[in-house]
Amino acid sequence: MNHIAKNFETKEGRVYKSHSWELREGGYRRAALIVGHGLWPVSEELKLIGFLLDRGFLVISLEVAYGSSQRPRLSTFREAVAAFAEEAAPVGLPLYILASSFSASALLPVAEKLPEATALALISPIVDFPPPGLKVPLFFWPSAELPVETSELSGAPEGLTGLLEGKSGFRFRRRDLKDLAAELMRILEAPLGLPTAAFAGEDDHLLPESGRRILSEAGIRVYSYPRVKREPGHDRYVDNFYADLGSFLDEVEAGRFRS
Repeated sequence: MNHIAKNFETKEGRVYKSHSWELREGGYRRAALIVGHGLWPVSEELKLIGFLLDRGFLVISLEVAYGSSQRPRLSTFREAVAAFAEEAAPVGLPLYILASSFSASALLPVAEKLPEATALALISPIVDFPPPGLKVPLFFWPSAELPVETSELSGAPEGLTGLLEGKSGFRFRRRDLKDLAAELMRILEAPLGLPTAAFAGEDDHLLPESGRRILSEAGIRVYSYPRVKREPGHDRYVDNFYADLGSFLDEVEAGRFRS
């Protein structure tokens, strides 16, 4: 496996660490852009990366996430992801976007505009705003925080050992959350223009049954997992998550996907 890590600089001068993985140089037919949730870097998602490589993907990632401790503005986050996709994804290859948590929610309204975008996989997105548990220190304070406990992320927390060191939760700008909530309300009123699926645990406190129903009614195929929390890739029955993700990717490639 070839892995290249380097700095990526946007036109605005912001610098992020980027990654690309491939089994062998040029030995791919599709590209996958992984956008993480920010609680740990995408480079720690070794199982997901290996899964995609085995399916013939070039895997690329930028270490920026909406809701991370970096607390990027919503517009800054989207601009960085779009610029990276334009530079790092090979022209002419279909680009499959896999985004997690608040990053998934932030990209949902703009995913169709990303270069070569072919399909969108949402891992534990959030559609209910403000999310339960959101803390605003002072009324006039521009930021907000959402603490997260390990027990809320996975029913098998031993699988998260070492990943959450020094992390306490998500951070946002309050104005951005209001803007995102309004955008999601509009975008989810009509079917999306590209194949989209969501993958979520049924015990996810940030995506209850009502939220999964909203996604389904918007034409998004929802794969849900009983007794699984926020991290289906790090919880019980992880094999079911990967089986469903593989089915979605294969159906999109074969042109058979239906919501």
